[in-house]
Amino acid sequence: MSHNITEIDTVLRPEGSKYITWHGLDQTTPLPITMQVAKDYDLLPTVEKTPLFIEVDTRAPLMVPNFRALTTVAKNGAKQTLDVVTDRYSIIQNEDVFRTMSEAFKGTGLDYTLSCIGTLGGLKKFFISIAVGDDNGGFMVNGDKFHSNLNFITSHDGGSFLAHDSQTRVVCQNTLRASVNGKKKNVDFKIRHKGDTAAKCADLSRYLNDVFTSREVFIEQMETLAAVKVNASDIRQVVGGFFVTEAFKRGERLEEGFKTRSLNMIDGITDLSVSGRGNSGQSLYDALNGATEFWTSGDGVGRTASAGKKAYSSEFGTAAANKEKFAHHLTSEAFKSTSLEEDTRRILAASLNG
Repeated sequence: MSHNITEIDTVLRPEGSKYITWHGLDQTTPLPITMQVAKDYDLLPTVEKTPLFIEVDTRAPLMVPNFRALTTVAKNGAKQTLDVVTDRYSIIQNEDVFRTMSEAFKGTGLDYTLSCIGTLGGLKKFFISIAVGDDNGGFMVNGDKFHSNLNFITSHDGGSFLAHDSQTRVVCQNTLRASVNGKKKNVDFKIRHKGDTAAKCADLSRYLNDVFTSREVFIEQMETLAAVKVNASDIRQVVGGFFVTEAFKRGERLEEGFKTRSLNMIDGITDLSVSGRGNSGQSLYDALNGATEFWTSGDGVGRTASAGKKAYSSEFGTAAANKEKFAHHLTSEAFKSTSLEEDTRRILAASLNG
């Protein structure tokens, strides 16, 4: 069983929604997803801070000062412990996220559709995906149809309340956060579980207005990548440069070349850039789409991982971050660095000779 989409979790979308989960772990409802519908599907359980006790030898349990257990009741009636927090921790309830999202959109006058909602990780995370505008937030980029969703996520296991814009390429259902230009402060919204969280949530309306400027930048960047013509060898060099950059950040020098796992990832992304769904290996746009496929439904989310674990990593975990970093590697033109090109050629050659 996946530890990310468990038997006590629910992922729900309205029938006819163009938000299609490739993992197939969602349920559908013929009703628009309102607050009441979300409650009926057990998506809004109340999270509480309760005293935390420890057992010492055979003595009566001792209460731990300054700490509390975050608990809730699952749809099967069982009590679930979600995390251990300090007294200063402020709970942001799932219902608060739903209400805040609804109020924020009232302040913009934009039409929107709730396209997917769910819990993950045994109720430890809660998300809402919203399509804004006509055709479920659809738009065209380089002849490809994209659907755009605003994602609102709160965590009950140490994470913050987050909001970010995500694009889905329809031909392959690959996803990518819109903050590919690296200016995350303009397109990502974050509230920590401390202090007056309600007041901070009131800033969400202002954030939403910035999102649509970000989408215009996203389209421009994708068109720029499509204009840079390359072949498979060029793509492998660019992908290799990304892995070199990440390794150097970790303090690795790669004197003997890439390890087999990294080399397999480079080749996997290159292959998908050439022959993946909707790709032809002729531009940097294909390279980006090869990487997003690799980290959406390919080996980049684990060859043996369950569908639930892949889904979580692709949308909210390590794979999502890798897609974002690779996109920035391309759109920032970091791959054009002469020193990086030389290092990449040397390291790839050492990998082949090792």
